[in-house]
Amino acid sequence: MGFFDKLTNIFEKGVSSDDPLHKVTKEDHDKAIIKERPDLCISITETPQKTNVQKDGARDIIFSGWQICNVEERDSNPAHNDRRLGYLKLFKTKNDKFVCQRMTLIDDEEKHYEALTVEDIVDIRNFYGTDTLGVALMLMLDRVSKEW
Repeated sequence: MGFFDKLTNIFEKGVSSDDPLHKVTKEDHDKAIIKERPDLCISITETPQKTNVQKDGARDIIFSGWQICNVEERDSNPAHNDRRLGYLKLFKTKNDKFVCQRMTLIDDEEKHYEALTVEDIVDIRNFYGTDTLGVALMLMLDRVSKEW
């Protein structure tokens, strides 16, 4: 099938269900498995680490501090090999600010990164929102913040 035939087919029947990049859908997010990743976090009693937090469309956020929370969303479809659909990371800087990051998978090749430096718990909640992943991060934060 040539390029013109493929275009004609798309216009007549819509986008093919044969999606080689496995575009992430709302259904994928709805059925996702949420996992806390304390193994990737660092206690604030340890030495702060220099960290570079990526974000799209602007300079990365660079600071010294600790990753205190990490939750991720995994695809429950066995055909997608347990791919990570997204994650939330929360860092505490040595200057007592917080750096929030959200990574969202668009398809198997493209990711979207958002990040923001914030002052307090209200700003953290506003950044992450109230979706399932955001709630999971806030629950993890509630537990780990008891250490400080």
